[in-house]
Amino acid sequence: MDEKKKNQQGCDCGCDHEHHHHDADCDCGCAVDEDVVMLEDEDGNEIAFYHIATLERDGKEYACLQQAEDEDPIVEIFELEEVEEDGELFYNFLPIDDELYEALYKQLEEEVAAMGEEDCDDPDCECHHHHED
Repeated sequence: MDEKKKNQQGCDCGCDHEHHHHDADCDCGCAVDEDVVMLEDEDGNEIAFYHIATLERDGKEYACLQQAEDEDPIVEIFELEEVEEDGELFYNFLPIDDELYEALYKQLEEEVAAMGEEDCDDPDCECHHHHED
């Protein structure tokens, strides 16, 4: 992946408007999944990722993403850098080192575990509390 990638949400519908500014009044019929982030790799290919969490650490924000079309997706973590270009707000997704990745991944696991039981209302999920006897 390139060091800098822009958050570009879209649905490939051919509309003439930006979907990250999608209004409720829009009648294009497009459905934009707010949890999907399109990133561009070093070859210019767009890859869909699910946004699973945003973490804060030492005054910086980090995006936790999983590739949408991967059979065995891993969690990718990028530092978020907010930039403005031509009056438009974008985020660059910057790579992080392995040591920071490990610390942020552990933080993600802890936050997910803390949310787990209270927020889960899906009886078909794989949460341990649904399988207790």
